[in-house]
Formats: sequence, structure tokens, C-alpha cells
Amino acid sequence: MPFGMISRKQSASSALLLGAALTLFSVAHAAPIPTETPQDNPGVTIIEGSEAVIWQPAPPMFPHGTKIAILTGDTTKPGPFTLRVMMPAGSFIPPHTHNLDEMLTVISGNIQHFVGQNIATTQRRALGPGGFVHLPVNVPHAIKAGSQGAVLQVSGTGPFSMAYVNPQDDPRNTGR
Repeated sequence: MPFGMISRKQSASSALLLGAALTLFSVAHAAPIPTETPQDNPGVTIIEGSEAVIWQPAPPMFPHGTKIAILTGDTTKPGPFTLRVMMPAGSFIPPHTHNLDEMLTVISGNIQHFVGQNIATTQRRALGPGGFVHLPVNVPHAIKAGSQGAVLQVSGTGPFSMAYVNPQDDPRNTGR
């Protein structure tokens, strides 16, 4: 058979396949798509944009000037949570650990992220918007905000706690 020609058998198979695909496509699109509004679903959280985020002063375990916004969940109770941390320019959270796996995403600005017990011997990474870090439970790490400050999003499963590697670094102990 010359190049470009198809047999009747191939033609019939192709037509059958095309017909089946069109039928499945039309059935899939004819079926109603279930929609539910958030008010019908307790527990749904929707924040339409960054201007709707409600910021508060961070707890005293964070450096002075840091702000926090709880997006969903309760960090003091068992269960998932997501929060945002707004760090002022140049602010530093010394090496610390958490009692949970932490997922951290840079929303805006940039940070230096350190992994290890001591800044002098740690792995350091520069992270900008979209940068992500997953830290397993009890992994020591530190964060320094860049010259424009930074907004970080942190997710985990509570309850949340934070312990400084060196207790003298804890702002509650230093008055910072």
C-alpha cells in the first residue's frame, strides 16, 4: 500500500476510536459538576489575597518586630495548621528546633536559611519567593531575613513548639 494510504480496516478502527472518544467526552461534559460554596462546608478557609491576611505581633519566642498570621488551624492543638511569619529586614531567628515536621515557603522577600546546630558549621541556602524547605522533626535550623524583610508560610501538624538550640538565643531570655 502506498505511503499515506490507510486500509479500510485501519479506517474503521480509527472511526470507532474517534466515535468512542467523542461519546465519552460529551458524556463527561454533560454530567453536572458538583459545586459547594464555603458556607456549606464547615472548616473551609478561603483568603482571597494578601490584603485579607490579618497580622498580629508574633509571640515573644520570635525576634522583636516579627508578625504572625494564622491562616488556618490552631497551633496549640492537634491537627494541621498554616501560618505566615513576617520578618523585618535583617531580622534573625537563631538555631532552633520544632516538635513537628515543618514545611516553609518563601512568599515574598528573601532569606538565608541555615540547617545545623551552629551558624558557623551549617548548610546555608539563599531562598527567594517560591523557595521551599521541608524540615523533619527536631532538625536545627535558623533564618535570616534579607534587606527587604520576608514573608514566610509555615505548615505543619500541631501542637507547635519551638526550642532554641542555645537557650540564651531565645528572645524571652534576652529581652530582644
